[in-house]
Amino acid sequence: MARMDVVVIGAGLGGLTAGAILAREGRKVVVIERGNSVGGAASSYKVGDLFVEGSLHATSDPHEPRDPKHDALSRAGVLDAVQWVPAGSFYEVRGGPFKQPFVLPDNLAAARAALLAGFPEARAGIEQLFNELETEAEADPSLSLAQKLDQLFGADEAVKCAVAANLGYYHDDPATLGWRQFAGAQAAFLRSGARYVQGGSQRLSSALARVIMRAGSEVLLRRVVSAITLDANGAVSGVVHTARDGSDPQTVEAAQVIGNAAPSALAAMLPADAGEQLTQSYALQPSSISLFALTLGLSKPPRDFGVSAYSTQLLPDWMTSLADYAQGTALMAGEPAGKLPPLAIVDYAAIDSGVPAPPYVLSVVGPDDVANWSAQDADAYRARRARWQAAIVAALDAQYPGLAAAVTHSSFNTALSVQQYLNAPQGAVYGFAPLPGSGADRSPRTVVPGLYLASAYAGFGGYSGVVQSAALCADLVSQPR
Repeated sequence: MARMDVVVIGAGLGGLTAGAILAREGRKVVVIERGNSVGGAASSYKVGDLFVEGSLHATSDPHEPRDPKHDALSRAGVLDAVQWVPAGSFYEVRGGPFKQPFVLPDNLAAARAALLAGFPEARAGIEQLFNELETEAEADPSLSLAQKLDQLFGADEAVKCAVAANLGYYHDDPATLGWRQFAGAQAAFLRSGARYVQGGSQRLSSALARVIMRAGSEVLLRRVVSAITLDANGAVSGVVHTARDGSDPQTVEAAQVIGNAAPSALAAMLPADAGEQLTQSYALQPSSISLFALTLGLSKPPRDFGVSAYSTQLLPDWMTSLADYAQGTALMAGEPAGKLPPLAIVDYAAIDSGVPAPPYVLSVVGPDDVANWSAQDADAYRARRARWQAAIVAALDAQYPGLAAAVTHSSFNTALSVQQYLNAPQGAVYGFAPLPGSGADRSPRTVVPGLYLASAYAGFGGYSGVVQSAALCADLVSQPR
């Protein structure tokens, strides 16, 4: 029987960050991961010759001292272990209410100037918006993004879409996305600039794993935690883990366990009463949205077909208001009858990304729902997914003529794929939904003594939120019980 100070369940970005901080502080840590490699959503891999980025296409620059990741990654010893490549702009937005493409720069002054030049009639609202972002004024937690933008811009839907075209980074409905959560995340990008981990997010995850092992702690792959054990007082006492086929059970004694997993997944590992208590403590918090991710490999750089930015938000023609974005999530429940969801496109060849080419990689991401794909057999699932892929490629070809003929490789992950890979309820990619008024009471601490969260479920989801929550988790674990 092994004895450790801390067991971390799951080697995603949150678990690895918390584990690295604690290991560097002298704690004896073991990270147990069911997969073949570390990273979880912060993974990059190859499908044949095609490079696939799991989901970390852009984040704010952690070198900015106010960035949510700055202190955490510094404490974890990986701030300078990877290269954070500038994206060049925040995003370009096309389609929807826009007659011409609009580029939003990724710094506050330039973004303000671009919006003022593009939407002079909205000057008063733009000035108020940036005054609040620049001064970090306390955002009203009760307001939704839709309510705030209505206050600022009235019925001017084009400027609303320019300000929030990247809605899918956080949620799918401006009416149910908290203004405070949106403002904090958007301001982080605009203060520091958008960045990509050169060579792929796997490099960041692997760097964190190396820190843990160099500090004398352990990272175990292809092992599944089957039980979290409790002592007579109901506090954590350790875990049992097995090989993936259920063989070779091993016990680790530890007074503290960190879950880089959904609370529902952790509840299934606990004794029944404690599992039910954990489940009920999160019963009123709905899951976040899910996403699909189509990765295309092209024979030529996307710029040859007119893709002109690293990140492009491609809004469908039917989307005439920001509120319409919410309709996109359920579209894949049916056939692609000429109506596509909003798309976020990333061209890795547009920057010094370190992504191998050819094929030249183009990522296409949009809102999705597990319910869109659940009620069908495997053959029907693959066939409908193929039809949606064809429709998306055709839409890209209409925007960027010639692109479809250049597609040589592809990999399509739906919300169902996300659910299976991350073991996340409803394929949630951001933990719990960032509703107005939510999040203030979220914490890495759970109702089970000695059990903590280091994941999107402990705060506001997304990579910055995960890393920030992991550091707070490490602080709580370090406190005397």
